[in-house]
Amino acid sequence: MTLWRLYRKAHGPGLDGLGGHHAGGRWHSVGRAVVYFGAGPAIVVLERLAHLDPAQLPTDLVLGRFEIDTIVRDAWETGSIPAHWTGRRDLTRALGDAWLKARRSCLLRVPSAVVPEEQNLIFNPQHQDAHRMRLVRARPFEFDVRLI
Repeated sequence: MTLWRLYRKAHGPGLDGLGGHHAGGRWHSVGRAVVYFGAGPAIVVLERLAHLDPAQLPTDLVLGRFEIDTIVRDAWETGSIPAHWTGRRDLTRALGDAWLKARRSCLLRVPSAVVPEEQNLIFNPQHQDAHRMRLVRARPFEFDVRLI
């Protein structure tokens, strides 16, 4: 499976999931080792834009393509996601936290809150298959000025 991630060069790809220890996300509570990926490069760019202050854009972004051969679970299979899930972080975090703790798969496919028809993938670096994740291509990335 191919996955995409936009990350700061200064921090590296972040496959250890340490970022999740410092801040909670849509699909995990603070203190959890987790890494967010996108199913395609465009969604990772949109997700990054949704979480950035345009006045403080990093100048060392890297767009990375990763590959892994592992089982992927779908969030819709692991629990009941309500119709208005984007406004219910308590429920999405609980679902993601339970998935991380159970370690039944290395990846969890979830809808993007920015574009729900797109998919993000949550990576559990503590899963037994986590060592299979590999960076296959990376390039410097700058946002097109028309987007900011």
